[in-house]
Amino acid sequence: MKEQAGTQETERRRVRGRRLTDRQALVLELVAEGLENKEIAHRMGLSEQAVKEHVSALLHRLAVRNRAALAEIATELKIVGTADLDPEWLSYIFKRSPVMTAIVRGPDHVFVAVNAAYADASGTTSELVGRAFRDVFPAGAVEALDEVYTTGEPRLLHNFRGRWGRQQGEEDGYFEVALQPLPGADGVAGISILAVDMTDAVRTRQRSVEPSAEELALLDLVPSAIVVLDRRGAVAKVNRAAQTLLGDGPFREVSAETAKDYRVRDAVTGRDLPPVQETLARLLRGEAVRDLRVRMFLPFLGREASVRIDAEPLRAADGAVRAVIASMTELVEQSALG
Repeated sequence: MKEQAGTQETERRRVRGRRLTDRQALVLELVAEGLENKEIAHRMGLSEQAVKEHVSALLHRLAVRNRAALAEIATELKIVGTADLDPEWLSYIFKRSPVMTAIVRGPDHVFVAVNAAYADASGTTSELVGRAFRDVFPAGAVEALDEVYTTGEPRLLHNFRGRWGRQQGEEDGYFEVALQPLPGADGVAGISILAVDMTDAVRTRQRSVEPSAEELALLDLVPSAIVVLDRRGAVAKVNRAAQTLLGDGPFREVSAETAKDYRVRDAVTGRDLPPVQETLARLLRGEAVRDLRVRMFLPFLGREASVRIDAEPLRAADGAVRAVIASMTELVEQSALG
């Protein structure tokens, strides 16, 4: 009996890899939705007998015995793009994957599924499923989840700073987080969350561009806001003065997308400046920026400001540019002086 079951499974895996016709694929999808032959016939404009023959052909072709097994295969196809997959592999794709994975539903982002890696990193011993995201992670990426749910557009959070998987007294970690909207009848029904711990890579990169302890102490004494960027445009260090203007973070990489939040304009003409990537590229080529006067919005303070920006490439021992250090000085406008 066991040998027969093994033979059937071998045959099933062998035939699943063959491509279905478009009509067979559609029938399989409708069977997975729970439709009966009559309903499928109406949906596809076929006779009920023709649908019955298609279902029988699928049962034979995919080497399964009933419609429930067909629905299972259809689900595999939707998830991984192929039915030529051992069922036990699905556990490794989701439940046992080292990638932190969760699915939340509705505007309150209630957890409906989490894998072991996500549950372990959450730092809570209580059950996550059934709880709202903000109740579990009050300082988490709730605003980003709200944005994805509202717009239906995916978001990538680079170097997202958080406490996931961190012990008491340990520094925050850094994560690459992908937020993917999941469709529903009236728009977005939920969001999948995929997160990879990038802490070691980020800290290694920070060490390569961070000043020495003595230099850090000096930076914190400088009245101007100082921001150190690595070659990717990621923020590696901000001094105390910068925190008063920009907040404590987490900071996103410098890009056209993140620059929108600051609405940077020429201080004299009010016109938009060239894309921020162009300026960063110049700096990474070894050029300096001197006395750039801009008007910008400071999200952390919720107000506009006139700012002078000076930036200088930081070079390694071999002369290659390894980072950029930028100084931001808020200018007191004449009207404010009375």
